[in-house]
Amino acid sequence: MKRKAAACVAAFCVWHLPAGGAALDLTRQEQDWIAEHPVVRIAVDPDWKPIEYVENGQYKGITAEYIKQIAQRTGLRFEIVHDAGWGTVTQRLQRKEVDVLPAALQAFTTPAVAGLVNFTHNYFVGITVVVTREQGTAIYDLSKLNGHTVSLKGGGAYQDRIRALYPGITILPSRTPDEELMAVVEGRADAAVGSAAALLPYLKRKYDGVLHEAGVIGSLPMELAMGVRSDLPVLHGILNKALDSFTAKETDQMVEYWFEKADYGKPSLLVLLRYYASQLALTALSLLLIAGFALHARRERRRGVQSEKEKTMFLAVLSHEIRSPMNAILASMELLQRSQLPSEPKHLLQVASNGAEHLLRLLDDVLDISKLEAGRLQLDIAPMDIMELSRTVTDLLGFKAQEKGITLTLQENGSITRRLMLDRLRVGQVLHNLVANAVKFTSQGGVTVSLRYEAGALWVSIADTGIGMDMTARQRLFEPYSQASAATARKFGGTGLGLPICRQLVELMKGTIEIDSELGKGTTITVQLPCALHSSLAGEAPPAITPLQDLRFSHAHVLQVLLVEDTLANQAVLKAQLDALGCGHTLAVDGKQALRALAQARYDIVLLDCDLPDITGYEVARRWREEEVAQGKTPTPILALSASTDTGHTAACFEAGMDGVLKKPIKLGKLRDALQLWSDVSLVQAADEAPVADGVSPAIIVQALEEDLHALGVARQAGDTDAAAHYAHRLVGACEVLGASQVATLARSLEAQFRQGEVGNGQTLDALRVQFSRWVSAGVSINPDK
Repeated sequence: MKRKAAACVAAFCVWHLPAGGAALDLTRQEQDWIAEHPVVRIAVDPDWKPIEYVENGQYKGITAEYIKQIAQRTGLRFEIVHDAGWGTVTQRLQRKEVDVLPAALQAFTTPAVAGLVNFTHNYFVGITVVVTREQGTAIYDLSKLNGHTVSLKGGGAYQDRIRALYPGITILPSRTPDEELMAVVEGRADAAVGSAAALLPYLKRKYDGVLHEAGVIGSLPMELAMGVRSDLPVLHGILNKALDSFTAKETDQMVEYWFEKADYGKPSLLVLLRYYASQLALTALSLLLIAGFALHARRERRRGVQSEKEKTMFLAVLSHEIRSPMNAILASMELLQRSQLPSEPKHLLQVASNGAEHLLRLLDDVLDISKLEAGRLQLDIAPMDIMELSRTVTDLLGFKAQEKGITLTLQENGSITRRLMLDRLRVGQVLHNLVANAVKFTSQGGVTVSLRYEAGALWVSIADTGIGMDMTARQRLFEPYSQASAATARKFGGTGLGLPICRQLVELMKGTIEIDSELGKGTTITVQLPCALHSSLAGEAPPAITPLQDLRFSHAHVLQVLLVEDTLANQAVLKAQLDALGCGHTLAVDGKQALRALAQARYDIVLLDCDLPDITGYEVARRWREEEVAQGKTPTPILALSASTDTGHTAACFEAGMDGVLKKPIKLGKLRDALQLWSDVSLVQAADEAPVADGVSPAIIVQALEEDLHALGVARQAGDTDAAAHYAHRLVGACEVLGASQVATLARSLEAQFRQGEVGNGQTLDALRVQFSRWVSAGVSINPDK
C-alpha cells in the first residue's frame, strides 16, 4: 500500500539531483565557523508528513533525513526550537533564536520572512494538487474555487500565499493533511489544496474511491529549500555544499524510505476492498468452499455416527431380546434330555441343543462387540489368580483338543507367585477365545499356552501348529465378521467376532495383542496386559470363582442406579422394582439435581425421564456426555424413561447420547433385562418376594395426580399449551404405571393436542376429569410387579 502511494507521488514530484557527490570541500573559514558554532537551531513543522514531522519526540521525514546526513558530513549538531510555529517565526528570526528553516517554500514565503533568510539550493521539488469529492469538476486554476471553502495546511506558507493570491476563497485551516481531506469528506470544505507529497499518500491509503484528485496547480510549484538566517552567510555556504554532496542514489533512497516509513493511519475498509478485491474474493470463495466441505463432512460424519450408533443399539437390544427366550429353549432341551427318550429323538434333540448353544454364543459375541463399540463396557479390577484361571480354561478346552487328537499344554511360570490386579471376567474371556481359536484351527501337533509376569505386565502367549495364515489374512484378522478366507469360514464355521472382541478387550485394559503367523506352519498370539501385583499369594484363599460358562455376569458389587424421575407414582414403582432386583438407587427429581449427582458419584446406570420440570432429559444426557468427554470419563449407560413411543422421541434420545429407551409402564422383567444388558451384573428376584412400594401411600399419589390435573386445567385456561402438554405427559406416564389405561389414553390425546398448539374446546379435558374420578373411586393400588 505504501509503495503504491509513493509511486503515485513520484509521478508528480521531481527530486533535485545535485551534480556533486564528492566529499565536502570546506574552507578554513567554514571549518573554523563549525568549530565555533557547533549547534544550529532549526524551526520545524510538527505535522507535515512525509516532509517533516515530530513523532514521539523524534524529528522525522524527508527533510529530517537531509538534516541527519548533513550533520554527519559537517559535524554540526541541529537542535529543534519548540513552539516556533509559522506565526512566530519572523520574531524568532529577528531575535536570532532560530538559525535555519529546514523546509522552507521559497515561492510561498512572505516578504517579511524572505528578508530575514537566504535560501539554499532546492533539494525537493513537488507540485500542488486539488482534491475534491467524486462529483467535483477538474481544477487547474485556483480561481475556479473563488466563493468556495478550501481546506489546507493552516498557519504556514501555503495559507499566506493562497490568501494573498485568491482573496475570494474561504480558507478552512487544518492541522494535518489527514484533517484537510476529512473536511472534504464531511462536507465542511469543497476542496483540499496542498502538496502532492503530503496529500496523495493519505488519499490513496484512506480515501480512495471517496475523494479524487481534481487537478494540478502549475502556478504553485512546491520547491523545498533551507532558509538560513541572512546574518549567517558561512552557514549558508556550508549547507549548500552539503546539499550538493548527495548523489542521485542517496536522495532517491531517502525519499523512498520516508514515503514507506511514514504512518498515514489505518487504511479504510473501502480502500482495502478496492486494492485487495480480487484477493478478498478469492479468499472468501476459498473459505466458503472449505466451510461447505466441512459442513458436508460434519453432516456425513454425524449421519455415519448416528447410523453406527443405531446399528450398535439395535444389535445389542436384539441380541439380548433373543438371548432370553434362547435360555428358556436350552433349559427345556436340557430337561427333555434327562427324560427317557428313544435314541433317534434324543439324537435330534442333541443336534437342536448344539445349534441353540452355537446361536447363544453368537448372540453373546454380538452383545459384546456392540457394547464395546458403544463404549459402554466397564472393567472390574480386583485381585485374581491368573494361573488358576488359565488351568480352568485349558481343562475346559482340553476335551475338545483330545477329540481332535492334539495336545493342549499350559506352561506354568514360577514368576507369577502373587495375585494380579485385573478384570478376571474379561481376562478369562480373552484367554478362552484365543485358546479356543487355536484349538479350532489346529488338526496336528498341539497348542501351548505360556504365561509370565515381567516389568509390571502379564505376558500371555498362545502358540499352535495349525493352518497359519498369510500377510493379507493377518491384516484383516481383527476386523469384525472377518476370517482368513471364505474357504476357512466354510470349513471351520464361526462368526469372525472372537478376535475383534479380544483385541478391543485388550485395548480396553490398556494392553497390546500381536500375531505372528506363517501359512501352513502355525500361529503365535502374544498378549501384554499392564497390571500391578497384589499382596496375597496366588492359590491362597481365592475368592468365589465364576464358572467360565457364566463369564458374562459378575456379582462383584451391587448395581448402583441413578433414578431421575419427577412424578411421584413413577418414583414409587421404579424404586420398588429396583429394590426387588437388589439394586442400590439414588433419586433425582429434576435435571440439575441429576447433573449434580452424576458429578459427585459414579453410577452404573442412569434411568432418565425425558420430561423434567427444569431441563429436558435430552439436555441432561447431552450435557453429561460433554462432561464425560471433557474429563475423559468412561461413558455411563443412560436409559430413557418415557411414555412416548414415536420415532422422533427415540431419535432425540439417541441424538442426545442415550443408550436405550424404556417405555412406561416398565415391567419388572423388562427392567431387569435392560439393566443386565448394560451392566454385566446378574439380577435375580427372590422367588418368594414381590416388589413393594414402601413409603408412598396411594392417597399421596392420588393427591399428586390431582395437582397435575388441576395445573393442566389452569395452563389450558391461560393458553399456555407448553405447560399444559407437560402436565398431560406426567399424567400419561403415571396412569400407565398405575394401570389406569383409560385415563392415560385421554391424557395422551390432550398432550398431542397441546403439542400442536391447540387448546381445544375442553370436552376431552372434562372427559379426563370424569374418568379420573371413576378410577379413584374404584380404588387405587400400586403394583410394581409388572
